[in-house]
Amino acid sequence: MVQHERATETLVNKLIKEIQANKIGDATNKLPSEPELMAQYNVTRYTLRQALAKLSNMGYLYQAHGIGTFVRPRLDNSIISIQNSAGLTTKVSRQGKRLTTEHASIKTTTVQEAEFLPSASRLDPQESLWAVQRLRYLDDKPFIFERSYYLKDIVGDMPESALYGSLFDFIEKNDALKPGFQDEAIAAESMNSAMSTFFKLPIGSPVLCVYDDSYLNNGKLFAFSKISYDSHLMKLFMFKKI
Repeated sequence: MVQHERATETLVNKLIKEIQANKIGDATNKLPSEPELMAQYNVTRYTLRQALAKLSNMGYLYQAHGIGTFVRPRLDNSIISIQNSAGLTTKVSRQGKRLTTEHASIKTTTVQEAEFLPSASRLDPQESLWAVQRLRYLDDKPFIFERSYYLKDIVGDMPESALYGSLFDFIEKNDALKPGFQDEAIAAESMNSAMSTFFKLPIGSPVLCVYDDSYLNNGKLFAFSKISYDSHLMKLFMFKKI
């Protein structure tokens, strides 16, 4: 199963690059047939269909019943999709960009000391948390002011080195955790002094905040975060079928 997942992810990344470079699809943006794609990318029918399904869910493709699969009109390359499950590091790398963490810290705190709480919080005020703070840059420019909390009893040890990579990947590779779903809420807020210093903008400037509540597949909350962006630079994308 792991081998199939890797093959699917590899194909997804290849197809995204070709879609973004306008190198796939005919004059009507229609993809080649399944046999042609299987031969072109040297993959099985299962891997191809899994990859096409993922790309459809991510908004890169759409299927017209009885006609074929088509590339959607290319998205603005500055838009970040909030609809697919990949971590943000992976999402921006697919756009040819680089997301880095220049400053990070982790400490122990409790629920009652947290700066914010998940929307449907029933946590014990004395529950022990990892408090994570990260300042992240996109192609060396201030991009994300992040505050996250992880339930210590569930996630276990979090080495500081993990903060400078993809926390999404760190969680995914933890055999004791099985992430299930995530609730997101988006809010327009004003920059506080710490955000102002990071973004180099006046206090009170608009900031776009994405609140994530992350759950295991058994419905147990294991993390919650607040990801803040300069609202002038950030666009979020999702699609729906009608």
